[in-house]
Amino acid sequence: MDNLGGILSVLLIAGLVLAINFAAVPDEGALVVGLSVVALVAGAGFFWRQRRAPNPLYDLHVAGRRTFWVAACAGIIVFGSMMGSAFVSQQYLQNVLRYNPVEAGAAILPLVVMMVLVAPRSAKLVETRGARTTLLTGYAFLFLAFGWMLLFWDEDSSYWQIGVAYVLIGIGAGFAGTPASHSLTGSVPVRRAGMASGTADLQRDLGGAVMQSIMGVLLTAGYASAFSAAIAASPRARTCRTRSRAS
Repeated sequence: MDNLGGILSVLLIAGLVLAINFAAVPDEGALVVGLSVVALVAGAGFFWRQRRAPNPLYDLHVAGRRTFWVAACAGIIVFGSMMGSAFVSQQYLQNVLRYNPVEAGAAILPLVVMMVLVAPRSAKLVETRGARTTLLTGYAFLFLAFGWMLLFWDEDSSYWQIGVAYVLIGIGAGFAGTPASHSLTGSVPVRRAGMASGTADLQRDLGGAVMQSIMGVLLTAGYASAFSAAIAASPRARTCRTRSRAS
């Protein structure tokens, strides 16, 4: 077992995810820089180790194949977008639209249903049109979903406006998930089948962690900015500024 490679991979991912999460915290710039340095050093050490280990944790010669790394990145984007949007939308449904936890959980069911319905058709589309076309089709639906959220999700949105976005995400993830996994397993030799299977899990775990962190940071920064602006515009704040200038 490549134990050193495993330790370096943990430091790499932990440093990256924590650095993203602390990016929106005030007065934590030094911590963010420190965590980023840890991630960079661990990443460099991991790649160095994998090229020299007799039994590497991750075979970089296989991972360097275009079919493999493109499929891995595609899966990270697809599953990460799905998990990140689910995380942020639950805050929106409960804190803005005042759904209770059961209602907010049930609201996401169209996403699950569409994934189940579309995934078999995605496999057929891979056979007839190829993985690239199928993957781009999934990306197109994800793009439409985020565009829909941007345009139609506000303080008084009805459920049909919420549900349409989840339907589009489910269709996009259903189309894109199959070619991402298919390309991974089809681009490795039999002796590295475990690596392909592990990467398929990594797509969901790493993609979810990174995209939830990024979207969470954006949500936190946007909320803090709006909250500060609301405080600054309040009558009491204007009175305090007037008194301060007068004194």
